[in-house]
Amino acid sequence: MRAAGDLLHGSRMSSRHRRCYRAPASAAGRQRDASILSLFIDRCCVPLIAPLYLAVVVLLFSGNLVVGKFATASLPPLTLAWSRMLVVFLAVTLIFGTAAWRQRQVLGREIKALAIMSINGMALFSALLYSALRVSDATTVAVLESLTPAATAMLMALFFRERLGRIRWLGILLSAGGAAWVVSDGALVRTLARLQTGDALVAAAVLAWVVYSVAARHWLGRVPFYASLVPMTGIAVLFLTPLMVVENVFFADAWQLDGHALAAILYLGIGPSLIALICYNRALLLVGPSHTATSLNLLPVVTMGLGYLMLGAPITLNQVIGALVVIVGVSLVTLNLRRRRLPPLEG
Repeated sequence: MRAAGDLLHGSRMSSRHRRCYRAPASAAGRQRDASILSLFIDRCCVPLIAPLYLAVVVLLFSGNLVVGKFATASLPPLTLAWSRMLVVFLAVTLIFGTAAWRQRQVLGREIKALAIMSINGMALFSALLYSALRVSDATTVAVLESLTPAATAMLMALFFRERLGRIRWLGILLSAGGAAWVVSDGALVRTLARLQTGDALVAAAVLAWVVYSVAARHWLGRVPFYASLVPMTGIAVLFLTPLMVVENVFFADAWQLDGHALAAILYLGIGPSLIALICYNRALLLVGPSHTATSLNLLPVVTMGLGYLMLGAPITLNQVIGALVVIVGVSLVTLNLRRRRLPPLEG
């Protein structure tokens, strides 16, 4: 009986050992499955997710031009920029304030980097763009804003030694040229001949956005992304506050906050400032500043489409030809995305 008991006990122990030795194999299998899933997401989903982010950005940024042009007719431009940033600051504080408080030490260590990104990409860009829309037509603004990819790519190539390649350079030239052709309706020379003060303001806004794109690519991975929006928008509000006060005391005429102006502020704060910013920064970390900025070449095309749908503006043959050139140029740059190792993002 004892021998039988020992045999039975040994059988049980052997069974336990077998179960114990199967566990590492099972863990290894789960790790292998996770690696396969990660590889699938990296190689298959990233090239699909990035264009989706960029499509949302282009649509909302195009709406920013249309609604911004409408709003600057009744609101001073710096006041509009300040009101927009106040709305987005309140929104991100409500949504991400708890995360920002938990990560306050990390955010505090990178406060200088956050300030550079905030002042350039949020405060200055908005203030300069709305100032330009106040004195310049939307067509010229769209033409100059479409030069953002070329400026970003040249800056990356000259100062950061990013290799763009002939295909990407060709895509940048085609998309910028096509965008200019679209918004000028084939009269590119006459459009360029009318460049004025407002156009210089757009050029300054483009430069501010280029600085933001490069800075975000360098620093954004060091901080929890969503939590960083709280101090960044707060810094933008603080930066714009004295400018808004000076504008209203010394320069602006009397204005009234009616229902249309309030609706415009809410759209500009939630759409282009919050949703588009999140999508843009996500795409920025996925594909880099040159790829991301190149997608902005579609802004004039989408703006023309919104003008047709909302205002009944006709679409001409020159606009169709230019739109096709823009699509080809953007595709050359964005559809052949290289795989990148990305820093982890935290909420």
